[in-house]
This record gives sequence, C-alpha cells and structure tokens, in this order.
Amino acid sequence: MITKTLSQDTKIKNSKHLLRELAEQRGLAGLLHGDSPNSFGDRYRIRQQLEDAARQKNLETIMRLAHEQCGSDVGGEPDPDWLSHFMSLAENIRHSAMQQFWASILTREIAQPGRCSVQALTCLRRMTQKDALLLQKASALGCHFGDDNLRLFLGYRQKGLWQGLRQQKLTPGKYRLPFAGLMQLFELGLLHQTELESGELTTANPLTLILGDRRLKLSPRRKGVRLLYYRFTGIGNELAALMTEVTPADYITDVLELLASLGQLEQDKGA
Repeated sequence: MITKTLSQDTKIKNSKHLLRELAEQRGLAGLLHGDSPNSFGDRYRIRQQLEDAARQKNLETIMRLAHEQCGSDVGGEPDPDWLSHFMSLAENIRHSAMQQFWASILTREIAQPGRCSVQALTCLRRMTQKDALLLQKASALGCHFGDDNLRLFLGYRQKGLWQGLRQQKLTPGKYRLPFAGLMQLFELGLLHQTELESGELTTANPLTLILGDRRLKLSPRRKGVRLLYYRFTGIGNELAALMTEVTPADYITDVLELLASLGQLEQDKGA
C-alpha cells in the first residue's frame, strides 16, 4: 500500500529555507552564497556527481527494499531488456513511498516474469505519489463482471416501456475518489474516459460480479437494466493489480444495497 508521508520539519520551514536546501542538495546553490571559488564548469561537474550518486542511492535502496520483500518461493529471471528499462526508469525515483512501490514491482517480476510490461513502467514513471494514491483508491473500488477487465462500477440505468428511464448512480467522491482525481486518471491513460454501460441484464442469464472478496450473483426482477461503469485501460489494469488497498466497507454496503434493489442478489465471500 502506498502511504502519504510528510515530515514535521518540512511543515515548519519557510519557502526560502526550503528552496535553499533543494538548491544545495542538487548542487545549484552557487549563486545563492555570493561569489563562489568554483567556476560554473566545476559546479556543473559537482552537480553531475551529486546526481549520479543520488541515482545510485535510489537504485540501491529499491534493491534493498525488494530483497526484504522476497521470500523463499521459486522465482524466475526477468527479461534483461525489461530489467534495463526498469533500472533506467527507477534510478530517478527519490520518494520513499514510491521506491517501496517500485521495489514491490521488481519483487513480483522476479516471482512471475512478464507480469508488468515496459509500457506500464513508463506510465508509472510519469506518475507522482499523488497519482499513485489516486490509482490505489480507484483499484480498491474496482470490480469484475463479464471478463477480466477491471471496472469502476457507477450504478445502473433502466429503461422500460411503462416506467420510462430510471437511473441511480454512486458518487466516487464519497469513497475518497473525487471527480478531479478521476480526471487525472483519464489524463494518465489509466481509465477510459467514456462512461460505458453493460448489456441488458436478464433473469435467464444472471450477472456475476466480483467485488473485493465477494462474488455476487444478480437476477434482475425487471427488464431493461444495464450497469454503468468506467473501464480501466490495459495499463491501468496492470498497475491496479499491483495495489493492495482493500475495498472500503461503506462502498461494499452501498453497492450491495443498490444491486439488491434491482432483484435477487446472492453473495459468497472468498471469491
């Protein structure tokens, strides 16, 4: 699970102090201290050494974290080209929470080579910790029905001859996934932006929906019911599978109530 961290020291430092620290850490504080005895060329070479050392530290940290996660199970050797891509992308990951996440990817790839594509790694490299937290929240709300694609269930639409159009939808923001977060996931290419609807549900062919550890079976009492959802992209599916946050209890309760209002609902835990 990706966690948000913020040290107490960071909270109390003013912006000028923080900027000076950042400049010194990156070897860019030469003009902040008045005249420097080193030339711009010398300072450039120092900065390159600092950056190279930071990249080395990042990779060694990720390797150490991955080693701590590895168990005694039989593994496999990752594809060397995949590993080269991983190293070139991971060397610039400085945030501790994201380093932990990249370490878990490497651990899983060793356990099961081919689990995470280069395309998914490239997308992940563009993501900030905030983006990863949004994906984690979305994946916790994800479910499966019809096939193996992960879906973000939104509600249902029912169109009948006599009842007209009836619709009920859940609000993802209630479960810590605000609309602005959805827009960011669209922008990153992790969710398809178009709201989709399932085929019509029938009593002759009940719907099976897997949500968290629950397998739900819905037999609608009326015709014309279709489920509404956003579908995760291929890369979104890959990265969401690496997330470990559990489905919120209030979301499960609301989904169960909504589906039960449509007909007979059976459920089994441990799906």
